[in-house]
Amino acid sequence: MSIAGPEIQFFFQTFSALEYRPNLPVLCLVLEGQADLIMSRVFPEVEKAREMLDKAREKDDETVSLFGAMREGQSIPLGIVYVRQPWRRRRERGMMDIDSINFYREVYGRTVLATKRTRTSGYSEFVIVLPSQFRPGNIHNDRRQDQRLGRFVRTVTEAVVYANSSLDHLIRGASLCTQMVTLTYLGQENREVGNFFQRSINEGHLLGEATGMVRRLTLMPSNLKQPTQFVALATGTKAFKPRTARSKAWHALTGHHFSSRVKISYLYGKEGLAKFGLGLIEGVSRGAAQEPVFLKLRYRPASSRQKALRRVVVIGKGIIFDTGGTNAKDGENLERMHYDAAGAAMAIALVKLADAVGVPVEVTALVPIMENTNGPEAMRPNDVIRAYDGKTVEVLDTDAEGRLVIADAVAYSERRIRPDCTITIGTLGDMSGVGPDLLKVGFGNTRIRRKIARAEGLSLEKAFVLPSIDHLNEVDNEHLGSVSDLVNWPKAGYCDTAAFIFVYNFFNQERPEWAFIDPSILFESDADEYGVGPGFGLKFAWYLLKQYA
Repeated sequence: MSIAGPEIQFFFQTFSALEYRPNLPVLCLVLEGQADLIMSRVFPEVEKAREMLDKAREKDDETVSLFGAMREGQSIPLGIVYVRQPWRRRRERGMMDIDSINFYREVYGRTVLATKRTRTSGYSEFVIVLPSQFRPGNIHNDRRQDQRLGRFVRTVTEAVVYANSSLDHLIRGASLCTQMVTLTYLGQENREVGNFFQRSINEGHLLGEATGMVRRLTLMPSNLKQPTQFVALATGTKAFKPRTARSKAWHALTGHHFSSRVKISYLYGKEGLAKFGLGLIEGVSRGAAQEPVFLKLRYRPASSRQKALRRVVVIGKGIIFDTGGTNAKDGENLERMHYDAAGAAMAIALVKLADAVGVPVEVTALVPIMENTNGPEAMRPNDVIRAYDGKTVEVLDTDAEGRLVIADAVAYSERRIRPDCTITIGTLGDMSGVGPDLLKVGFGNTRIRRKIARAEGLSLEKAFVLPSIDHLNEVDNEHLGSVSDLVNWPKAGYCDTAAFIFVYNFFNQERPEWAFIDPSILFESDADEYGVGPGFGLKFAWYLLKQYA
């Protein structure tokens, strides 16, 4: 069983090589408020549509549209992909900032929508014409132009692959998958330009496949990704038959789709986890009919360099469905709760990326996978459970389960692995009051705070950074228990920072090298519109991890 998406072939060509066919949509990327003189001479229909959109007060789905046009005596599908700049003040008429994260978020979102439109219109291949502003004129001598164009081509490629990552096998008569895309640019063809496009497309394709894998694992209905199914899907194992649920020993998992540089092992079952000492993870899983799995993936690069490799641990929350447990959610809040395993999918995808690239960093992913449901054995409010490091936790709210499973994995990592950096990823809190396209990020010390800033710029994924731990000392005091070391829900609430502070208590160091990543924005109904659906945050974590090479 595999979660791999459909293959897409990417090509690139000069504008002079463009051919017109009735079954080949030609999509023109245009920028708000900026006439493209070269493109407008060849595609006056697109320029007219751009001017109309410029005048519109609200710009929504019509920013991507297909229409008929005559070329060489035949009707062809022609399209506009209109990149907005909604962050611009309405009074200003300045040029678009093509170096901003906002710009690339828009390019990504519009390209995703354009790919979906071509699929639903019955096309399996299309051409994207890049704006003349992004032609590879002098990339050899202009490093900034090389980086700018590379980022643009990478973003477009990523978006196409991501948009093709759906669960088509569950839909009878699903839309055609995209099979071939050709990027068309203005300029002359030469070896240097060809190498540049090949490099940028390959990078975008790799990242697009990784985010697409996360998307499919996250979208998969919970009845089709029970813990053992999730492991099989994420690792490519044909038949995952775990051993007894009572064993506290790690068992090797073979037959996966990673290279030999990745070793995978697992703990299985409530009783086995309890015997091993992972009391918080076991406690969350008690109400579920299905046995939990604690998965460990370890990537060790083949490196001959003298410098010691640094170790990064990535911990991903894998709640395949969250009912809230005894503190049950109501009907409205149950929507998209099968997305609660997004952190687990991202942690596994990071190992897959590290393995594919051969990054010189030792990466270990710790992934607890289970359901948080109600049942005869489920945790109740005021139950006290014990973590791997011996700390006791009074469970005041069984719906605050994500911080429990991540904290237990942190405690295990601190004792057994002792990494140079820890990255925790989990959907742990509501982000609706912050903004529609932001990733919640916390940091353990100033060193990783600087790396977080660089990761934001490289990944083009916007971060809402929490205050430092020092500034949240009162929140930490609110986690002290009266009958336990800690409580999982602070007395005064503090819902936006509580999970971050709770997990902090399980690190050994005062200021750990730790990044806390919460992509909960993907739960919002308009997440896909802003390009922050399942998979959002993976690139941020990837560019953060790479800084330890």
